[in-house]
Amino acid sequence: MSELTELSEHQNAIVGLPLTPISVTACAGAGKTKTAVHRLAAMRALCQDRHAIVTLLSFSNVAVDTFQTEYGRLSGGAATSPYGVEIDTLDSFFTRNVLRPHGHLAMKCNRSPFLVEGDEPFLKHFTVWDGAKPIPATDVAITIENDDWVFKAGRWVKSKLPPAVAAAGIAKLGTVGAYHHDAGRYWVLRALRENPFLLRALVRRYPHILIDEAQDIEPVHEAVLSLMMTAGSQVSLIGDVNQGIFEFSGATGEFLGGYGNRTGVTMKTLERNYRSVPSIVEIANTLSGRKDAPDRKGSDTLCGAFFVPTNDEDRDGMLKVFGGLLDQAKLPHKSGVVVCRSSAVADGWAGGSEKRGQGVIKAFALAAVARDKLKKLDAAFAHVSVGVIGLLDPDNHDLLAKLKQGVRPETKAIRRILWRFTRESSTGLPSAALLADTAWHGALVPRVKALIVALEKDHGLKATGNLGRRLAKTGLANAPLVDVSNALEDNITFRISTVHKVKGESLSGVFYAARKNDILALLGGPATEEGRIGYVAVTRARDLFVLGVPTKCLEELKPKLIAAGFAPVPP
Repeated sequence: MSELTELSEHQNAIVGLPLTPISVTACAGAGKTKTAVHRLAAMRALCQDRHAIVTLLSFSNVAVDTFQTEYGRLSGGAATSPYGVEIDTLDSFFTRNVLRPHGHLAMKCNRSPFLVEGDEPFLKHFTVWDGAKPIPATDVAITIENDDWVFKAGRWVKSKLPPAVAAAGIAKLGTVGAYHHDAGRYWVLRALRENPFLLRALVRRYPHILIDEAQDIEPVHEAVLSLMMTAGSQVSLIGDVNQGIFEFSGATGEFLGGYGNRTGVTMKTLERNYRSVPSIVEIANTLSGRKDAPDRKGSDTLCGAFFVPTNDEDRDGMLKVFGGLLDQAKLPHKSGVVVCRSSAVADGWAGGSEKRGQGVIKAFALAAVARDKLKKLDAAFAHVSVGVIGLLDPDNHDLLAKLKQGVRPETKAIRRILWRFTRESSTGLPSAALLADTAWHGALVPRVKALIVALEKDHGLKATGNLGRRLAKTGLANAPLVDVSNALEDNITFRISTVHKVKGESLSGVFYAARKNDILALLGGPATEEGRIGYVAVTRARDLFVLGVPTKCLEELKPKLIAAGFAPVPP
């Protein structure tokens, strides 16, 4: 195990605490990853029960990969041991330990539960009445308020569904073993509440849990963790309430904010920013009212936080401007990211079109966009899988879940066929550069039909009826699915993503393609969720942050931006 001398004094004070619950409030760029990994190693060393597993949990696979890499370095390259340390996401941890092996006890199904995305054809038979119309059971949002289950017809809907009706709809879906993300947490909590032996076994195996990004803990997660704490698990939290941008899911940050005041919990803070250059830290302090200290010095090249006018009619030009600024800062383009407030806006900046068909055709269209424009083969494969399963008999309930679970003996050959179809534009999924409603659709239909015939003949899968109707070109435009000739193909390799997807990352250069309301929220500080989204965008940047301001409101916002510490892009 490497020495802890590389840690700061405040980080070392946290790592060296006794094996008791702690609450750490850390600023952006405070070295939470390093602190959490060292604390995990210290917890493992302090834990005397050799059969117990000390656990570090977070909320994204990117964070988990980073933690596993850092822990491997710290432990001399050793892999995490199933009898010593585990690093995972919260949802994966509870799915692996409770839902998959034991969820059937609460769900009353005769198979291992499986996740559905909402596109599977069989789901049309599982709906919930919202008082006016039936809605898909997979659209039901589930949370807890005052220890009572609350069901809504979507994340953004304020009105509540009748609990008995909604619970019955979720239960019906559960009887075939299917669950969506919210229902997965629902069944985990129910399984633990209804089967005390499961809770005892879970707590015995995982007596010490450390949670990163704890401001993102939502009410059902909180209820599960509280149940475990009551049963004996010690839980420690690390996070920053100013970076809580998942309030729409109920993650208000209140659990983290009040945790340090609980009896027996040691409260610590980290207030030094090791990520960003001083000018970016100063803006973050101005926005949040904090007094965090920058550890880095300035740079001889272009660095800091700037604003530039943007025009939706010339997004390609704006991408080239960002590329030029990265060049001035001597930063490689692959280290820069364009972030947007929503996936729809990000899609537009990536050259996408809203007219991408309907049903299974839309799935194949999204696959072509993911492959040819966004360069995301894994996402393309996922869309192709949805499209193909939409053309199969509804009895294939859990095939999509099995395909996503990696190499399984019964799906290995099918995955290989779908991957080949996804990759090969000449014989499989046609190029997104073709005219969508003519050349692209004309090439896609016979190839998909041949694919379905092969799956029927060689793998025993059965096609659904009305194949031709399902493959209709309704909703496709007389234009390429994406404009693959734009700046992204012109040796510009930076990503286009959303603020939510890059949260937790440390990025050399960030371009925030914002709207007027996004900018006003950013300037208002992290008191609101929209303000926190802007705060997260700013604090991702290590060296260069560029705020894209719509030209029509630039003069109005310019004085406010300069007052907050932003500067016009230098000539």
